Amino acid sequence: MNGNELRKVFLEFFKNKDHTIVPSISLIPKDDPSLLFIIAGMVQFKPLWTGAIPLPYPRAASVQKCLRTSDLDNVGKTRRHLTFFEMLGNFSFGDYFKEEAITWAWEFLLNLLHVEESKLSVSIFEDDDEAFKIWHEKIGLSKDRIFRLGEEHNFWGPAGNTGPCGPCSEIFYDLGPEYSCNQPDCKPGCDCDRYPEIWNLVFPQFNQTAAGKREALKNRGVDTGMGFERLLTVIQNKSSFFQTDLFFPIIEDIIANRDLSYGEDKKKDIELNVIADHIRALTFAIGDGVIPSNEERGYVLRRILRRAVRLCRNIGFKHAFLYKLVPRVIDIYKNAYPELAERREEITLVVKSEEERFLFTMEKGLQQFEEISKSRKSLSGQEAFKLYDTYGFPIELTMEIAAEKGITVDEKGFASRLEQARENSKAKAKFTPKGEWVILSDENGEFVGYDKTEVKTEVIKYNAYEKIIEIVLRDSPFYAEAGGQIGDKGEIIGDGYELMVQDTYWYQGMIVCHCILAQGKFSPGKVTAKVSLSTRKESARAHTATHLLHAALRRILGDHARQEGSFVEPGRFRFDFTHFNPLSEDEILAIENLVNEKILEAIPVEKFFTSLAEAKKLGAMAIFGEKYGEQVRVVRIHDFSLELCGGIHLDNTGEIGFLKIISQEAAAAGIRRLEVLVGQKLFDRFRTHEQTMKELGRMIGSQDKDYVKWVRETQQHLRKIERDYENTLSVLAKERALILLHEMYYKKSRYLIVKLLGFGQKGMRMIADHIREREKDVIGFLYEKIDGQKIDYVVFVGDNFKKRCPANVLIKDINTILGGGGGGRPHIAEGGGGILNKVPQVKIYLEEKLKI
Repeated sequence: MNGNELRKVFLEFFKNKDHTIVPSISLIPKDDPSLLFIIAGMVQFKPLWTGAIPLPYPRAASVQKCLRTSDLDNVGKTRRHLTFFEMLGNFSFGDYFKEEAITWAWEFLLNLLHVEESKLSVSIFEDDDEAFKIWHEKIGLSKDRIFRLGEEHNFWGPAGNTGPCGPCSEIFYDLGPEYSCNQPDCKPGCDCDRYPEIWNLVFPQFNQTAAGKREALKNRGVDTGMGFERLLTVIQNKSSFFQTDLFFPIIEDIIANRDLSYGEDKKKDIELNVIADHIRALTFAIGDGVIPSNEERGYVLRRILRRAVRLCRNIGFKHAFLYKLVPRVIDIYKNAYPELAERREEITLVVKSEEERFLFTMEKGLQQFEEISKSRKSLSGQEAFKLYDTYGFPIELTMEIAAEKGITVDEKGFASRLEQARENSKAKAKFTPKGEWVILSDENGEFVGYDKTEVKTEVIKYNAYEKIIEIVLRDSPFYAEAGGQIGDKGEIIGDGYELMVQDTYWYQGMIVCHCILAQGKFSPGKVTAKVSLSTRKESARAHTATHLLHAALRRILGDHARQEGSFVEPGRFRFDFTHFNPLSEDEILAIENLVNEKILEAIPVEKFFTSLAEAKKLGAMAIFGEKYGEQVRVVRIHDFSLELCGGIHLDNTGEIGFLKIISQEAAAAGIRRLEVLVGQKLFDRFRTHEQTMKELGRMIGSQDKDYVKWVRETQQHLRKIERDYENTLSVLAKERALILLHEMYYKKSRYLIVKLLGFGQKGMRMIADHIREREKDVIGFLYEKIDGQKIDYVVFVGDNFKKRCPANVLIKDINTILGGGGGGRPHIAEGGGGILNKVPQVKIYLEEKLKI
C-alpha cells in the first residue's frame, strides 16, 4: 500500500462511521496566535470542544499537514522525528467517547491494514481505569500488553497555551529487539526506537485556562492523531520513514546527482535524510504562503533551508541544488495536495533564490570567520552568535572549523546569546492570554460590518484583565484582521462605561475586540458599537488600492507577478509579490501611471458573494496561503481587477485619491516589496515635501531656482574644494613626516609617539605612509584630540616589524589601554574613542615591544 492509498483507506473507513471528512487547513494558523504553525490535526477543531462556536458536525476525520521544529536536531537520526508530517485523525465533539475510539482504532489496524496483532501493545494514563477495562475486557488485550504511564507520557495537550486536553491511550508497534536500547526497563514509552507510537487516542475532557486550571469541557470527546509517515513505515515493512515512497524518491534524486550510495555510511545517510525531510517542509510551507525571512515563520523557514543547504554542501554540492528537489516533492504529493502543482514554479524559484543568496552569504561568513579568528586562540560567545545570526553558521559548524585551526569557542556564551534572542522573539508575540474567558452565550458572534459601522448589540463573551478587556459581540461591525488588512478601531459604549477598541482580530473562531477601559466600570450587557470612520475609510482606500496595484503589476511585469503577502493599514500598505529583479524607474512610473489612471476613472467597486466554483469560472484570482469556503466574496473593478477578498473596500476607485510608490526592497529571495501611500497620508507627504522645497528656496535665496542644477553645481564646487584640500593635506603630511623622521634619526629612536593637530585620520595615515616609505625599522603612534579628552589615533609599523609586531595586533592592546576601538592591517591600523591621559601608558607598551 502506498501513501495515496493509505490516506484514501483511512478517510473511507471513518466516512463509513458517519464522520464528516474535513480537508487539511493551511500550515499557518488563522485564529490561534499562540502557534506559529499547525502542529497537530486537532488544532482546527479546538473551538468545537470548548463550545466557542456552534457544532457544524458531531464527528469528523482529516489528514492534516503539520510542521514542528521542537525536535529539529533529532530529524534524520531517529524513526520518530520529522519537521513536516501528516497526521491522520478522527474526532468526536460531545458524541462518541473512549469505547468507540479504541474499538475502531483496533478494527482499522487489524482488519483493514492487517497489522500483526502480536506486534501491538498500548499505554494508558495511570489513573484511567475506564480505558484499561475497554482494552482488556472489550478488545481482549492481555494485561501485560497494557502499560500505565504518568502525565508526562499519557496526558495530552493543550496545543499552545490554552485549550482542550485530557488523558490519552497510545498504540505502539514492536520493531524487535534489534532496535532496543537493551535497558532492563525498555518497554512502550521508552525513548529508544523499538516501540514507535503509531496512534495516540486522546480523550479531551478538560479545557486548560491561561492560569493552568483544568475545567470540564462542554463537549468532551475524542481527538486521535496517527503519524501518517510512521504508519506507512510499518505497513511497507521499512526500517525508517526515509525508505518509504514518501521520501526515497527524493533521496534517489540526491544520490543520482552525486554518485553516492545509501545504507553504507550512517553519517551520510543522516545527511540525506535531513535534506529530504527539510525540502518537504520547505515545499509545503512556501506552498501555504510562508516566505523565508528574518521574522517569525519566515525566520523558521530560513533556518530550515540554510540547514539543508549546508548539508548539501557537506555531501559535495558546491552550487545551488536544493531547489531541483522541489518538483520531485510535488510529484509525490500532487494527488493529495493539487495546489502544490499550481505553485510548482513559484516554490522552486523561491527556494533557488534563497539558496543562492545563502551560498553567497555563507562564503562571506567564512571570510568573516577567517578575519575574526586570525592570530586568535579563542572565539567569544558573541562572535560565534554573530556568525550564527548574520551568516547562518550553526554553532556546530563554527566549532568544527575552529577545531581545525586549534581555536576554542565559548559555547556557554553562545548559548546565552541564543537564549536572549529567543526571549526577545517571544516578547514580540502579538497575543498572550492573561485573563479568563467568561462565556455568556454559545453563539460565536457575527460580522455585520460590510453594511454597518454602528450597531446596537450585546456582549456575549469577554476576558477582562485589569483595564484591558477583550470582547466578543453578538453582532460586530468591527472588521477582524485578515488577508493583510489590520483590524478596525472604534468604541464600545455600555451602561456607565466606555471602551476604546484598539484592535480587532480572530481568536478560535471568534471576532475579538481588544479594548482599553476609557471610563466607568465595565459590565456585560447591551452596548453600542461604533467603528472609527476615519481609520476605516483610510484602510479601505489602501485595500482597494492593493487590488489596483496587483492588476497593474501583472499587466506591466507579467503574470508571474503574483501577490505573496500584504499589510494594509490606514493610508499605507506594504505589498509583496513574485519578481526576481528590482523594478526600474520606468517600470515604477508605468505602474503608478496605470493605477492612477484607474483611480481617476472613478470605477465602481463591486462586492458580491458567490460559490467558489462560480468565482473560478469568472476568473477571480485567489491569494495563495488563503483558504476559501464554498461561499466566497468577490471584489470586481470593471474588467481591470477580479479577486476573492473578504476585506473592507471602497465603493468607487475615485475615493482613493492618488497612489504613490515610496520605496521598494527585496522582502525575500525572489520576492519584491513595495511600500505605498494613498489618501490622507499621501497628501501629508506631498505637503511636507512642499514645505521642504520652500525652505530650500529661502536658504538659497530664490523660490524659482532650478534646485537640481543648483545642487549639481554645489556638489562640483565642493568636490573641487575637497581635491584642493587633499592636495594641500598631502603636501603638509609629507613635510611633517620628514620633520618627524629627522627628529627620530637625531634621537636615534625606533618609535614615534606624536600628538598632531588638524590632520584628521586621513592626514595621519598620509604621514604614516610617508614615514614607512623611508624607514623600515619603525613603530609609530600618531594621535589627535577630537572631543574633550577623547582622541583618534593611527598605529603603523615599518616592513621589518610587520611579522614581529603587526599593527592590527598592536592596536588591539592599545585599544585596551586607551579604552578605544578599531582595527586594520599588518602595516597600519586606526582607532578612536581613546582617553588622552592614558597615552603615556602607550609609550611604555611600545618600549616593551621594541625589546622583543
